[in-house]
Amino acid sequence: MRKIWGSLLLMFLTLSLNGQHIYRVNNTLSNLAQDAVLYLEHPKLHSSIRPFNSRPIDTLSKPVSIKTDGGWWNRKLWHESLVKIETEDYAFQLDPVVNFQLGLEQGGDGYLFINTRGYRLDARIGKKLSFRSVFMENQARFGNYLMNYGRLRRVIPGQSSLVRSFGDAAYDFTYFSGEVSYSPNEFFVFTAGQGRNFFGEGHRSLLLADATFSYPFFRVETNIWRFKYVNLWAQLRDQRRSAQVVSGLLAKKYMSSHYLSINLTDSWNFAVFESIIFGDTSQQVGLDVSFLNPVVFYRPVEFAVGSSAGNALLGAASTYKLTKARVLYGQFILDEFRLSAILANEGDWTNKFGWQIGFKQYDSWGIKGLFQRLEYNAVRPYTYSHRVVLTNYAHYGSPLAHPWGSNFHELILQTIYQQDRWEIDFQFTYGLVGNDFPNENWGSDVYQSYETRSQDLNNNIGQGNNGNYFYTHLRGGYLVNPSSGLKLELGIRFREYLTEQAGSDSPMFEGSSRMLFFGLRTELFNQYFDL
Repeated sequence: MRKIWGSLLLMFLTLSLNGQHIYRVNNTLSNLAQDAVLYLEHPKLHSSIRPFNSRPIDTLSKPVSIKTDGGWWNRKLWHESLVKIETEDYAFQLDPVVNFQLGLEQGGDGYLFINTRGYRLDARIGKKLSFRSVFMENQARFGNYLMNYGRLRRVIPGQSSLVRSFGDAAYDFTYFSGEVSYSPNEFFVFTAGQGRNFFGEGHRSLLLADATFSYPFFRVETNIWRFKYVNLWAQLRDQRRSAQVVSGLLAKKYMSSHYLSINLTDSWNFAVFESIIFGDTSQQVGLDVSFLNPVVFYRPVEFAVGSSAGNALLGAASTYKLTKARVLYGQFILDEFRLSAILANEGDWTNKFGWQIGFKQYDSWGIKGLFQRLEYNAVRPYTYSHRVVLTNYAHYGSPLAHPWGSNFHELILQTIYQQDRWEIDFQFTYGLVGNDFPNENWGSDVYQSYETRSQDLNNNIGQGNNGNYFYTHLRGGYLVNPSSGLKLELGIRFREYLTEQAGSDSPMFEGSSRMLFFGLRTELFNQYFDL
């Protein structure tokens, strides 16, 4: 009953409507056609803050034509939302959400399946207040590596919170998100809800990504001239049973983040980022109001209230928009470092940082609808971890930034082609990943305290039980209904991670997986199977 009332509350306390909403759905595939125009016609948009505020881009044309004539069944199945009412004073849109998928995994136990039913509600009152609500009930049997992740961390990254057993080797779980957003004028947007945020231009983000489960948050966006400043406060959870003070209650922790984006020119953007995770292992100490200050750097706050009060990170990002929607981008995340240790070049464990460099282009080589990306990510051992595991940079069993945690090199190649309602999506990922040996901490798993590190010096990316990671997928899709995002899709996935020595306790599970899948799915948010 409590779950039912919670979903009903979210339904009426939540944002987004075609042509009128504040925020777009944060999904790469759904937004490609609009993004291709966006980078050309709106160079001043702060595109590294996602989901986008859609007001500057409401005039962009839709990627496919939507017919409004024909019979009711024809319009609702192929073109329109199930319910849509739009006037000057208010708007309302309701769509069903489904994901009916079947698949096979070579060497797996039985067939794979996903059975999802739910709704998506978007509404607007006047021009300043908007709502969104999404709720999904799911039963699923994923590939072996995701099922193992669920058993270890009690979460399916980006899709569920605590997973429950369902039938024979399957999971039952729910997903919900909702937001209410108020924009009193052109300078401010206030948003509260349960959801996810993303800072960056890449497939990955080393600052804050959307591969975790949703979380309660409050966000303030301030727009002045060429500046956009984001304050983000969130309540996170630690799903480990060892972190529970009271049986059955997940330990709480809090995140406070600042992101300042500056358009130095119409083509060049630079941003600075800081975030702190703070919490109390006894779950008795309340929130320190020092961390609610919207314009302060957290390192001085740490020194003022005690360094044990939180886990602070600093970061920077830059984007250069070339002509014809070509974009160079990069990020740098700094968890901790000592200048003397860097100069000594001894691989000190305290030098915890990571970097990203990437290039993406829309309408590649003059072919309309062709998108390509080349991206490289690297993170040193022990980055994002903390002395107290509760205050690591993670939520519900998943890292808040890159889903691999740390101690890796990664190269990503993406090619996506969309024409009218058809699309082809290809991705290839190679990684050099250092896994942890049993009962040894080599800096990969952020759910280990850095005080249990295996060594102080000679720490390098790929150390420990290192291995080669390969992932590729090829899928084809047909957009059944552009208003609701309903798609038919058929594809294959291949994942292989082979280490020097078998038998790790890390969520980066070893072995090979080859999958074939087919389904009917509502495209709502990014899903990450490259774990």
